[in-house]
Amino acid sequence: MKIFAAFVILLQVSQQASAETFKVKEGDASVLLPCKVTAPLPEDTVVEWKRLNPEITVHRRSDNRDQPGEQNQLFRTRTSLRQDAVQSGDLSLTLKNITPLDQGTFTCSASQGQKTLFSKQVELQVYTIDEKYYFDLYVTFLVLFIITLFGGVLSAVLVYKKYIMKG
Repeated sequence: MKIFAAFVILLQVSQQASAETFKVKEGDASVLLPCKVTAPLPEDTVVEWKRLNPEITVHRRSDNRDQPGEQNQLFRTRTSLRQDAVQSGDLSLTLKNITPLDQGTFTCSASQGQKTLFSKQVELQVYTIDEKYYFDLYVTFLVLFIITLFGGVLSAVLVYKKYIMKG
């Protein structure tokens, strides 16, 4: 029974440690980075989104108000939370006007004083238009290669059937 309990705890920790990954294109209008907790949270909860490596504040809400003065300049005016985030438990972050500089690991946290109530990581991958172009080009060449290979095999089978089987 102790082994089972240890397994369940280990499973929960590993699920919390693994981050969801979202892929968006440079220039996309927005992306929603999800973060949901059991509601309601205490009224004095501080909600904070940070991007790691280097750690910078992306969005902060305390006293039930956004705190744009505590945001990194890179994210100011481009982020938002639901107005009822603390009451609803939906702490998801909307990030607008996606740039390659937005790529990284984001942490959503809810805290009360020094006590962390909840924390979750989300990975954001931003691909540039050039990367999309090269991916599409790669897929096109791969399809053409498969068609050519199939045509060559089919030709070889027909030649074999016509000349070798007769002879």
